[in-house]
Amino acid sequence: MTINDIARMMTSRERYQRQSAEPKLANGSLPPKGHVNPYCPEGMDITGLKASDFKIIPVDKEVEQQVKDMVLDDMKKYYGMSGPDGNNLSDAIKAYLPKIPVEDRKHAGHTLHQIHNAEARRLNDFIRSRIPGWQHGQAFDTSILDEYQQGIDTMA
Repeated sequence: MTINDIARMMTSRERYQRQSAEPKLANGSLPPKGHVNPYCPEGMDITGLKASDFKIIPVDKEVEQQVKDMVLDDMKKYYGMSGPDGNNLSDAIKAYLPKIPVEDRKHAGHTLHQIHNAEARRLNDFIRSRIPGWQHGQAFDTSILDEYQQGIDTMA
């Protein structure tokens, strides 16, 4: 072993000791109190929140109707599958959120997702009541959707 090898070992030993002496955050730990995520729109940082922390809040009727229309249009075009044009629900939510108070934004986003999911379930139930055994992505005569009334459950 040469003097250079000994010096390299000592340097790496000191570096290792310094690293282990620094306090490290555990994987998945929360940022310190008061931390602002620069990559997150104001009011949308959901770090550390649980599903029970979100609440359903009233949203504009126009936006609610827009979300329901999106579900119906996607069903007509893509038979219950995602389309190639991206996530239009996300775009609608991003356009709506700047219009409301900061403290309501994460709840409004959650509410619009819940409206979307509920309408999609109602639409799926409606189609399956007309076409037993229908599966997502399976083509069907979209004229049956003319009978569909948004927001009304067909299953008893």
